[in-house]
Amino acid sequence: MKDNLYITGFMGAGKSTVGRALAQALGRRFLSLDRSISRRLGRSVAQVFAEQGEEAFRRLETAELRSVAQRRGLVVATGGGLPQRAANRRLMRASGRIIFLEASLAVCRRHLGPSEVKKRPLWQDPAGLAALFASRQQAYADHDLKVSVDGNGPQQLAEAIAVALLPDERFNVSLDGVDCPVISTWQGPRVLAELAAGRRAVLLTDRKLARLHLARYRAPLDEPLVIALPAGERSKTLRSAERIYKAMLQAGIERGDLLVALGGGVVTDLGAFVAATYKRGLPFVLASTTLLGCVDAAVGGKAAVDLGPAKNQVGLFTRPQAVLLDLKSLATLARPQIAEGLTEAYKTGLVAAPALARRVEAEMDSLLRGDLLGLAQVAGLAARAKAAVVAEDFREGGRRRILNLGHTYGHALEGLSRFGLSHGQAVAAGIMVAAALSDRRGLLQGEAAGRIHSALQPLLPKKLVLPPAAEAWPLMQSDKKNCGGKVVFVLLAGPGRPLVAEDVRPAELQKAIDAVKRG
Repeated sequence: MKDNLYITGFMGAGKSTVGRALAQALGRRFLSLDRSISRRLGRSVAQVFAEQGEEAFRRLETAELRSVAQRRGLVVATGGGLPQRAANRRLMRASGRIIFLEASLAVCRRHLGPSEVKKRPLWQDPAGLAALFASRQQAYADHDLKVSVDGNGPQQLAEAIAVALLPDERFNVSLDGVDCPVISTWQGPRVLAELAAGRRAVLLTDRKLARLHLARYRAPLDEPLVIALPAGERSKTLRSAERIYKAMLQAGIERGDLLVALGGGVVTDLGAFVAATYKRGLPFVLASTTLLGCVDAAVGGKAAVDLGPAKNQVGLFTRPQAVLLDLKSLATLARPQIAEGLTEAYKTGLVAAPALARRVEAEMDSLLRGDLLGLAQVAGLAARAKAAVVAEDFREGGRRRILNLGHTYGHALEGLSRFGLSHGQAVAAGIMVAAALSDRRGLLQGEAAGRIHSALQPLLPKKLVLPPAAEAWPLMQSDKKNCGGKVVFVLLAGPGRPLVAEDVRPAELQKAIDAVKRG
């Protein structure tokens, strides 16, 4: 798979400096090919040149590149002369994308600095240096992306590369016949400025996210009313909604103004609920800053608050003006937050997009490490898959219920933990229980249940206590998906083959819970 990012350019262009900044921005590992060769040989590149000559070094360089090309998820700073070999360019193209840093000789000299320039005889020969510079331009022209270094610092260049690698992607989700744009973007504030133009805005977030994202989202808005809540599920209540209503009333917010909910599932759920009910409704935009929100919570038009330990008991179906999937914010997520989002993405794959489920299984390690290019692709695929289901059944009267795989027992587990377990952790456990139920009924073939169990293991806490069916059942009986007094479970008959069961009883559920405990 074409996965690595190879930085090319003349000596002094800033390949290593920009490469490190880019790796940090994208949640990837950085590797300097020259340093990798030096570590392997125990000698500097200059020593290898002096002792063995350039041709020998170029052979070593190609061998090292061939080894690196077998790995994934890297940002690689190459040597200045590496692209001159066509074989090297083929290796880079087969295993990734080539990013050329275009820099003048004057800029390269400035980057190297006087002391480094003095150490390099070539820089004392202007004619020879110019000839070498010119001779490499044809090889450098073989690239996927060119970025001009002149006048830009490493962070600016890394940002420009990230924007180019992650261009805006837009699609519509049909919410009861009305199209709502979903915009996946690295530049959320820019997109929000376009959506909010000429309107007063309320910016709703939580205190933790405010420290990370408020400054860049406040900037494009015209003196917004900022409301920051305590972080966590405990803020998703009618009491919190009332506090927001009162703050908006005091500030004179009118129906023509705009509410922007900036955050994860709690903030976007609560923000949509408030916007849809304040003065009988005002326009709102959901800007999701978590993977969980991008793949699930922000997409689909649901809005709700909790009643005690019972999740999402008071709510309605809504239509945001737009949904932003803020890809840049994903770089701020810790592993547990990434795991939450991957759980929901995997769930969507299991019920509606088998290729997505397989991708999450195959790339779990790099995704959990925070590889932003991989996370962005998973977020987009999951959001589109969910949107397709929602378009068929906006009000959850039929097919949309399949998206609740793992949520029946999962919501009960989350509530019984007093939200000590995250939503993603509870749903991961719920999916395992649903898979065990499916397996016991003979719906899943071969090792399917075991594969699901194995895939979810990295997404669970180290210590997980599964409450018995008798304890979970009362909470499940209040689940909003239930019909005719029957507890509804989503089961699996295979990849992309969900089914809804209304005949699961506590004794059968307990056997499935016991099976999960046994592993």
